[in-house]
Parts: sequence; structure tokens; C-alpha cells
Amino acid sequence: MAFTALLAVATTLHAQEMPDPADEAALYDMAKSEGSLVWYSGGALDTTKAMATAFQKKYPGIQVEVMRLPGASQYQRFMEEVAAGHDIADILWLSDHPSMVALVDDGMVAEWKIPTHDRFDPRYLMGQSAYAFNRVDSVIIYNENLVTEEEAELLRADWRNVLDPRFASRFAVTSAKCGACYAPISLFLDPAQANTYPEDFLEQVGAQKPAVYGDFIAMVDRVVAGEKDFAYWSFESIAATRRAQGAPVRWVYPQPTPAFPSTWMAISATAPHPAAARLFLNWMGSEDGALSLQRDYYSKPTLQGVEDSRSFVSEDWYQPPAELYEVDFEHWPERYETDMARWVKAIQQ
Repeated sequence: MAFTALLAVATTLHAQEMPDPADEAALYDMAKSEGSLVWYSGGALDTTKAMATAFQKKYPGIQVEVMRLPGASQYQRFMEEVAAGHDIADILWLSDHPSMVALVDDGMVAEWKIPTHDRFDPRYLMGQSAYAFNRVDSVIIYNENLVTEEEAELLRADWRNVLDPRFASRFAVTSAKCGACYAPISLFLDPAQANTYPEDFLEQVGAQKPAVYGDFIAMVDRVVAGEKDFAYWSFESIAATRRAQGAPVRWVYPQPTPAFPSTWMAISATAPHPAAARLFLNWMGSEDGALSLQRDYYSKPTLQGVEDSRSFVSEDWYQPPAELYEVDFEHWPERYETDMARWVKAIQQ
């Protein structure tokens, strides 16, 4: 049987009549009868679990199991499970933008219009199928015991300043494939930025002999440990999480700062716990979910009308992004694989 036919059969088996998305009481009753849900997340495990705990406090009787599967590996595992008829995931939180586009286009995720749908800018929506509940800003995270204030200001001023000879061999990069991994690369290779970043800019960064790690979090933790002075680049939620845990780290937003919907959330079309999954998606898109994103994940929510209450924004060293660069998602799919391959080759020279 063809894969699309298998998916159609599986979707039919999992389908059941759902309450109106705004009928929280009815949806909660159905979710409690299911009792649990499985959340595939590309985010850090400790912060994701903290968000799961916040949901469980709001909705007792529903247990959330979190499995960390970063980047494209989450897409690959999910597709293998669906093809095998071994459905595990209820919620996908995927940081690889092209993969989520493919899931939406192929009907692998369910349509569900959350009650707050209209409070999101369209760039944070894939119709009614996938939602970007937080905005990711690219940062350089540094160990405050190893990078001087002068050096931090140099890194803040311009992405190109990493080429300063003083930074050779002092920083870490990642070869991972994900949305946050790619955003600054898309800036550096944007044809509209050709007069700013030289054609061989990636190769020049590689010539600085950075340490290469296969995972974002492993890279950041080497900075926390003092093995490397800074990470070129990360995103603010990881940096803020480590600082809240007592790590001697700060971060800067180089100009311009790529800002984009990195992580997309959707319900599996073959979710074993469809009501619990829908209740969870509603919660993530609510003001309670936005508060948890700030408090537990240290990220900026995209729900309009929510004040930024993250603790670090009031610290005296903190400076918000001065200039944002909006990532070009229209050309992302056609450029992503080639650009990422070039980056990996450049840093492994």
C-alpha cells in the first residue's frame, strides 16, 4: 500500500469528533479521558519539561511526556514511525522550517484553529496547521569571565567583527541543521547583503579555527564551562536559561539581528491522544502559554498584546536588538541545503 494511502487509513482510525476549539470544558473532559500526551521537542529538555509542568498544573489529570529530538532528526523519526504505523507523537515542536512546511503540505499534521489564532501575525502561522509561538533572535553568547566589555561591544556592533585576529580559536560554532542554525547564514548569503558580507565570508569565519560541535546545546555548554570564550551564534532562550541557572554568561545581539519563527508546533494527524494534543496547542497559544514561554523557556512570545516580562530585560548589561533582519522564508527551502552544506564545509576546513 502506498505511503499516502497508509496515512489516510491511519488518520481515519485516529479521527474522532472534536468539540469547538473554544469549548475548553468539553475538550478538557475528552483530554482527561485520554490521560496523557507525548511531546516531541527540539528545545532544551529542562526548559521544555518546565513548560510541560505548567500545563499539567493548569490541567490536572493529563501527563505530558517530553522527548527531545532536535532539528531534522525529529522529522525523520516521526516519518519513520508513521510509515511503520507506530504512532507515538501527539505534539511536534520542530525547529527545521522546511520539514514543517513538508508536513503541512503532505497533510501529516492536523488543522486546528486555536481560540487566539487571530492574535498572531500571519508570518507566525502556517494556516491553521502549524504555529510559531515564540520569536527567536540570534545572539552571540559569551562567558563574561573570558570576554571583556570592549570585546563584547565589538561583537555586538557587527557580525563581521568575529574576523578580528584576537578572536581566532576562541569561539565555538555548530554544524547542526535547524532553523536557528541557519538564520544568520541566510543573512550572510542574502544577495541583498552582498555589499556587506564578502563572497567568502563563511570561509573566512572557518579560517578563524573555531571549535565545531554537532549540537547547539553542547556548544553553549562548552562556553558555560569556560572551554570556549563565546558561541558564534546561539539564540537567547538557551543563553537566558543558562544564566538563570547561575552560569557566567551574557549575550549580545549583533547588528542586524536575524529574528524569525524558528520553532513550529503542530498536532500529528495520527496523534494517539488527539484531544489532549488540541488542548495543549490551545494552551500554548494562550496568555498562560505565553507566560510560560517567558518564565520557563526565556523566549519572546509572538502572541500579540503580551508584555515582555523576562527577568533579564531589566539587567543593566542587557541591550535589546537595535536592528532586526527578517529572514526570507520565501527562498529558504531552495537555499537551505546548499547553504548549510557550504557552512559545514567552511567550518571543518
